[in-house]
Amino acid sequence: MKVDWDHLRYFLILARAKTLTNAARIMGVEHSTVARRIQALEQSLGMQLFKREATGYELTIEGLALIPRVEQMEQSFLQIEKPNPLQGRVRIGAPEGFGTAFLARLLAEFSQHYPLLTIDLIPVPKTIRLSHREADIVISIERPKSGPFIITRLTNYSLKLYGSQQYLQRNSPIRRVEDLSEHRFVDYIDDLVYSSALYRLERLPLQLTACFRSNSILAQQIAVSAGAGLAILPRFIAVDQPELQEVLSEDVNFTHTFWMLTLVDLQHEPKIKLVWDFLRKQADLQQELLMG
Repeated sequence: MKVDWDHLRYFLILARAKTLTNAARIMGVEHSTVARRIQALEQSLGMQLFKREATGYELTIEGLALIPRVEQMEQSFLQIEKPNPLQGRVRIGAPEGFGTAFLARLLAEFSQHYPLLTIDLIPVPKTIRLSHREADIVISIERPKSGPFIITRLTNYSLKLYGSQQYLQRNSPIRRVEDLSEHRFVDYIDDLVYSSALYRLERLPLQLTACFRSNSILAQQIAVSAGAGLAILPRFIAVDQPELQEVLSEDVNFTHTFWMLTLVDLQHEPKIKLVWDFLRKQADLQQELLMG
């Protein structure tokens, strides 16, 4: 069986880009060309590699099994074409707030030292599936129970209750936890929460209802800064917002953990190890920001 390498390249790009339009933009071709290449590859292999979902093109079981083999071919090709091991792409998946408020600046500075290395940062309010090759390194608020992963505790981080100065001045004073029952809150949309670790108001010994809800932690921070109410926010997001004040800092103070993981077969790749070690070092150096 003879398989065209160009078809396999299109397969990898579509697997990463998820849509024909995005893949076509990356390859600099029409989306019909991408579709034709994928169809030709599926015919030559005698198997379906993608299934069409609402979110785009998702890999079938056969497609997932093919990914590591094609990526190995890709790496071999890149090593022949460009022997420098510290080049190529490293994709990092992270929770939205941590990725945007903490990692983006650090990775931007890091990337300036390695101009041949492309850093893809995916900060989204959902779980990034490492097993589906959606990223090379994933930072998660939950530790996976099983899988072919290398896992380390990246860092703990502190969450506290915040309100804007404007909100606190125009509403009743808060001297104890019981006073919170008279206030408005900003929180997650409970039926769209992707992790039980994000249920925060439920940990307070009161029946509290949010008046503004969003599954974006950054939208929550903006809403609190605009005076919508109080919210439990990570310190690393709130600390740079001068309009926000801690409320009941001794009574409302939670600690969560970020875990970092990669696939076993990626751990020894120089570019993966380079980024992995950088993230661990930065987490250690930034404990004042993360924990206070």
